[in-house]
Amino acid sequence: MSLLKKLVKPFLVVAPYVARSSQTVKYPDERLIFSERFRGRHHLDLDKCIHCGLCARVCPCASIVLVPVEGREGRYPQIDYGTCSLCGLCVDACPRGALTMTDFVEFSAYKRSDLVYSPERLAEVPDIKEVLPMLKRRIRPVLTDKEMKYEVVEEL
Repeated sequence: MSLLKKLVKPFLVVAPYVARSSQTVKYPDERLIFSERFRGRHHLDLDKCIHCGLCARVCPCASIVLVPVEGREGRYPQIDYGTCSLCGLCVDACPRGALTMTDFVEFSAYKRSDLVYSPERLAEVPDIKEVLPMLKRRIRPVLTDKEMKYEVVEEL
């Protein structure tokens, strides 16, 4: 093989990939809109909860314990996201639909104890602009016959 072929061959291999669009999401400036079956942080509706404890019994990671809530009767689920695998079995087991999954995936903490979410904290739905103040766009993945692209759904 000549020296010229050895120099040109890598460029010919890489050239088709350079011409394609980027597959990178510019997080935190852009955030994906996940499918409705996506499993993120839990949301607890305190009024729907009947304190049955099925969520705690079915949890394979033992991440859910029932704790009392001030000003209310019964015990409500408290979730430790340091051990939770986000499997969704607790949501499936809930007879009244008090536990649901959201698309909120921004978990960060300096201490493990901050990953334990009380029932009151699970009942609050965080505003994405408070967590990601630099967020500019919400995008959705679109599959074509040749590649995956992203389309802007919402400008913030």
